[in-house]
Amino acid sequence: MTEKKRTTFGLRRDQLEKLFVLATKDQVSVAPEYVEEDLAEMLHRQLVEVMPGNNMLFPAASEIPENERSDVFSLIGRSLQEILFSPESSVEQLQTIKEISKRLTTTAIFEAERAVATTIYHAAIATCLVHHDRKISNHLYDKLDESFALLIEKKWMANELIELFSKARGICQNKRSTNEGE
Repeated sequence: MTEKKRTTFGLRRDQLEKLFVLATKDQVSVAPEYVEEDLAEMLHRQLVEVMPGNNMLFPAASEIPENERSDVFSLIGRSLQEILFSPESSVEQLQTIKEISKRLTTTAIFEAERAVATTIYHAAIATCLVHHDRKISNHLYDKLDESFALLIEKKWMANELIELFSKARGICQNKRSTNEGE
């Protein structure tokens, strides 16, 4: 039988071996207390690393139920930065990133990992609002606005994300005031 298992996402054996090696390494070899520069660097690495090499995000994709991972294959060979800041990124890709990072927020070992996963989660939601005028979250617009505002205040936040979250806040505020008028 040459049937491929869906759990490998079509990765070759050598790619899977690389993922397993990454997964068995120590998650973080320094103390869990991070300074802002460390968080900024950790976030930057996650944004620019090409998947499946993205050792924080991509392995978690296999834990997402198959019916919730609609566009994982289209993420391979791209960085989060490419996907999150591109108007051409599909709603499905953004939904997949949101679901993967949501899972990471609950399974992260250290607070720094949780902070980066939370940022990526909100960035996927913000991108979908800004580029597709679609809300891929069950949170109300005022709650999203509040979350984006908190993220903007983080000293370690990347400037591109601050700009994205600011645009998303404007949309949330507009949608909230439109809904209140109904």
